[in-house]
Amino acid sequence: MFIPINEEREFSQTFRHDVQQRVKLGSGERISVAPLFNQVAQEFALQPEILRAIADHESGYNPWALNIEGRSIYPDSKDEALAVLKKNKIKSYDVGLMQVNSYWLRKFNLSAAKALDPEENVRLGAWILRYCLDRYGYNWRAIGAYHTGSPDNLPVRSKKYAVRVMEKYKKLLDKSQSNKK
Repeated sequence: MFIPINEEREFSQTFRHDVQQRVKLGSGERISVAPLFNQVAQEFALQPEILRAIADHESGYNPWALNIEGRSIYPDSKDEALAVLKKNKIKSYDVGLMQVNSYWLRKFNLSAAKALDPEENVRLGAWILRYCLDRYGYNWRAIGAYHTGSPDNLPVRSKKYAVRVMEKYKKLLDKSQSNKK
């Protein structure tokens, strides 16, 4: 278990709806990427290190990163990333810092341009992670589900993903705790 469960971290249906609306509307002032993970983690009752570990693994913190049919692409700008997506006219792709899959964009009726905004991408990734944790429990199976949709869908791939993220998470957590001393 890596996320403490307590009343402060309760994630109610009402709060979930409010966050979904914020993802759709993108309200709130813009902040730099470093504190962004802390702010979003707090909104979703997560540790910032887990969000950072996923972003590190998924995109190497590249806000314009794309994955198209298993092929990673690193455009130099948001406009270039959108041009790549438009040119390829693909059904499934991953975008941004958290490599949010196009399934979620369709589900929330979000454009790729909106999802490539770093703040919205981290927020949407955090929402997906929170959904997985609520559905599969506070364990690494939920982290694997972030990547595969379900811990039972592609279980070997899901577990391998979770192990890689866990390694990054532990390093980030150790570093964070040593900075507090």
